[in-house]
Amino acid sequence: MEWVIGYWQISIGRVYPTTEQLTRMYNTAAPCWHRHLTWLGYSRAYAKLFQSLQHSGVLAHLQDGSTICDCGIGTADFSLALAKTVSPKLHVTGVDISPEMLAKANQLLVRSGVDCQVCQSDVNRLPFDDNAFDLVLSAHMLEHLSNPRAGLQEMVRLLRPKAPIVLTVTRPGLLGWCIQWHWGNGCISPKEVTHLMAEAGLSDIRCYPFTFGLARWTSIACIGFKKS
Repeated sequence: MEWVIGYWQISIGRVYPTTEQLTRMYNTAAPCWHRHLTWLGYSRAYAKLFQSLQHSGVLAHLQDGSTICDCGIGTADFSLALAKTVSPKLHVTGVDISPEMLAKANQLLVRSGVDCQVCQSDVNRLPFDDNAFDLVLSAHMLEHLSNPRAGLQEMVRLLRPKAPIVLTVTRPGLLGWCIQWHWGNGCISPKEVTHLMAEAGLSDIRCYPFTFGLARWTSIACIGFKKS
């Protein structure tokens, strides 16, 4: 955004938090994060999403021992909703830049009987082999990236051919912009998400609205499948 006033050119541009700033911010939030997501209805909204995906056949390929990578796992609310819906016998690998979030995620997953491991890493440089996972998840992480296209391509790299990725992002709107103001994330419209997913080599892309809690007004879920 630019203005020219007399002999002065004034511009305003989006500045994303650094990795260090995000790490400190989410380390601080970690002790209360799971409780807040529950209060705000996100945990139940995630469960309803996975129930819908299960009924539509998106998760039909998952079975006991299937491998899941949750990028930006936070306190594992997205993975916990998946495990409660499909099976607690999935193997979840959680990735996050915040060690405090990872510690809490590991605690909650183990308490729920989910086989898991956690890894502190930047999503742009994931330390896993190509085609390693049966499903990749990411809830409210993509919009924190200054280059979401690169982060999404790295997540797609991990997927086995024909396997799905489930993304949740903050969408534009008054509440989305309030979240953006506090947490420094962006807002991504369904059209932008589907375009990024297509560019990353995904097909059969679908968007699902949330039907419960604050997520109903702040978020959108998008599913895509890696081409064979």
